[in-house]
Amino acid sequence: MRMLYKVTMMLLALPLLAARQAVASPSNDTLNLVCVGEGEMMGSEYTNRLEWDKYDHKYRAKSGYETRMKNFESAITIQIQGNDGRIRLPKKLIPPLHSGGDDQHWWQLDDIRVTEDEIRASYRLNGMNKPSVKIDRGSGLIAIKGFGQGFTGRCDKIDEGTRRF
Repeated sequence: MRMLYKVTMMLLALPLLAARQAVASPSNDTLNLVCVGEGEMMGSEYTNRLEWDKYDHKYRAKSGYETRMKNFESAITIQIQGNDGRIRLPKKLIPPLHSGGDDQHWWQLDDIRVTEDEIRASYRLNGMNKPSVKIDRGSGLIAIKGFGQGFTGRCDKIDEGTRRF
């Protein structure tokens, strides 16, 4: 008899707990993501090296600036609320000549399209570079492609005001 009472009370309490959790959680149209992964950007550096001269059959000193893609690991933060959103970029993804962004490296997202399967958007770094953002909502994979830069990683949803552990 006592066991039946406990089971009945638990069944009656389930809808109340579900309603309480629904009230405590943030609204469904707000999405906060942290994406960790690898990026690449165009970089140049001054180098001194020896290079084989096939005509003289000896090494010759060569120095100068070289431009190439450099890899790095970093994290990106994305906030989307309805049709408005922003992205926080690491310093390595911000070119020296940029237009926009604030002092905390937040950039306004444009053309945000949120569907059941993916999120697409873009942001303007400068007149020549408007990278595109694509996030697969099933796997959490993110891909950012722009002129002379890129980023791929995995996103996790975070809720403001809640602790992870």
